Amino acid sequence: MLKVENLTVYYGKALAVKDVTIEIKKGEICAVIGSNGAGKTTILNAIAGVIGKDGKVVFENRDITNLDTHEIANLGIAYLPDGKTVFKELTVFDNLRVAYYKKLKTGGEVGFQQKLSGIFEHFTNLKEKIKLKAGFLSGGEQQMLSIAQSLIREPKLVILDEPSAGLSPKLVKDLFNIITFMKKNRLTVLIVEQNVNKTIKVADKVYFLKNGKIVDFGKAEDFRDDRVIKKAYFGG
Repeated sequence: MLKVENLTVYYGKALAVKDVTIEIKKGEICAVIGSNGAGKTTILNAIAGVIGKDGKVVFENRDITNLDTHEIANLGIAYLPDGKTVFKELTVFDNLRVAYYKKLKTGGEVGFQQKLSGIFEHFTNLKEKIKLKAGFLSGGEQQMLSIAQSLIREPKLVILDEPSAGLSPKLVKDLFNIITFMKKNRLTVLIVEQNVNKTIKVADKVYFLKNGKIVDFGKAEDFRDDRVIKKAYFGG
């Protein structure tokens, strides 16, 4: 579904990412693991068209390397950068309705209500606060609302950048339950996440990034031992 070939990114004269190649098949959960500053977010920004890059990005057999961010989004790629993307002056309900807006023409109000019911099965904390303005939600709840906004759009690929950042332990548990739900429903996900052990448990494939380069990769099940993780993460 997604193939990144020889991705290289510079910030000015500083090399941030060099010759990164990643391939994700439809229905896979793919994780990119690495320490702070390794270049993980740079890779996601490059795929989403936020920054310039060298190399090639192909989505569903279409070259999207030089497309603008909104064009990439219109192809069915939902990108959640590190940070909240909600409209704080709107209620939880209206945030989700705005996210579904383009599909109202085809799905109609009935379609929206059906999707809303499905969302609330997994985001129960949001259902309880449906009439509350998003600005009054906790930071973690706003993060969960951002994810719910993406899912209600029915994307083909979801890109998550540090989704558990700032979440309470309960919301972290809810988050990984939602990612497990995505996996069961064959939704394709590319995730960057510091919670390494939890991420590897739900992932199908993992890439380890160090100093802007892929230093190891393979099936996630082969990296579910702490000793193997440390070797891939730190080398040696």
